[in-house]
Amino acid sequence: MNWKQFFIAAIVGFVALFALDYFIHEVLLGGAYEPLMGTVFRTQEDMFSKMWAMILGQIVFMLMFVWIYTFGVRGKGVMEGLRYGLYIGLMFSVIAGAGTWATTPISGWLAWMWIIFGLIETIILGLIVGAIYKTVRA
Repeated sequence: MNWKQFFIAAIVGFVALFALDYFIHEVLLGGAYEPLMGTVFRTQEDMFSKMWAMILGQIVFMLMFVWIYTFGVRGKGVMEGLRYGLYIGLMFSVIAGAGTWATTPISGWLAWMWIIFGLIETIILGLIVGAIYKTVRA
């Protein structure tokens, strides 16, 4: 494993994940969350006090995302990253969106937005990792 590329990919991926999450959940979907605050979701103040848990989760996710990627690297770069991001997105986003919709009183529209934006997000992360981590595993 190329540890330098691993950590660069994980750090750049984390920054992208944090920025994408902000853009998706604050800018694009923030209005859809307002009626859910304090009922389905925590209040904004309560969420901010627990932001450390979200950041820790993003760090662990990104480290695992890159680590799993390193086991299948075939030296195809960005296109390989796109494929990987799509697979992870299908595995993760569909169950998260469908499962949350099935267990909490959110709209089907919001669940679909989480699935679609989750797929887009993991594809972008895959493209980033594929562009940075290029070592072919022996």
